[in-house]
Amino acid sequence: MSTVSFSLRATAVAVAVLGAMMGPLPVHAQDSRDGASRPPSGKGSLGFHLQVTEPKGDFAANTNNGFGVGAYVMGALDRNKLLNFRGDLSLVSYANSRRRIPLSGTGGLIQLDLRTTSNIVSVVAGPQLLGPTGTFTPYATALGGFSVFWTESTVEGSQNTNTPFASTTNSSDAVWAYGGAVGSYVLLHRGTNPVRLDLGARFLRHDDARYLTADRVRQAYDANTPVVPVRGRADFITYYLGVNVIAF
Repeated sequence: MSTVSFSLRATAVAVAVLGAMMGPLPVHAQDSRDGASRPPSGKGSLGFHLQVTEPKGDFAANTNNGFGVGAYVMGALDRNKLLNFRGDLSLVSYANSRRRIPLSGTGGLIQLDLRTTSNIVSVVAGPQLLGPTGTFTPYATALGGFSVFWTESTVEGSQNTNTPFASTTNSSDAVWAYGGAVGSYVLLHRGTNPVRLDLGARFLRHDDARYLTADRVRQAYDANTPVVPVRGRADFITYYLGVNVIAF
């Protein structure tokens, strides 16, 4: 069975299991003012994550792990606040390089830094179902949206870090993204606005993406030729750790 099939089936099974577990919960348990038994979503909540991506399939053969950040908003769709709508935004960088190059015409007296970064921005949304609420609350989410893969090169003075004076977008592609996530909330702070640790994993599939790899960038630099992007499936799992805070 492929990684994609397994991940999608796992998400479907998780949703079904959570639905079965949610059924017998008494309504009064959801109305408690105790932070441990109030749904993490409230009427609306915010989440913030640190993220690590693990490429899968062909994408894994061409790239390494990525690192980045993410945030989401979530709003309740039912009275018990167990069915919610969630929207995610994430940014990860999966390849970075820096090369010291001389400024032409200076005889090597002026040195520049050529930096190249490859990134992915994903914007996805979908329904999220919570399991039994308490100190530990599992959840499952189905997601769909789009991702943008892009690589940019910048030039800056060797002593002027983060102040580039020239930049070029080497490759950019926006593609549809779909998948799901599973995770859990762990209560950290009780009260009117409980704070919970949010730990989970999200799988996103991209059927036909155009992106650059560290090898393609190096080959183009060494040969002084235009860079040629890779094109194909680009799937990855994002592991995230963050917090969920009830906004209202």
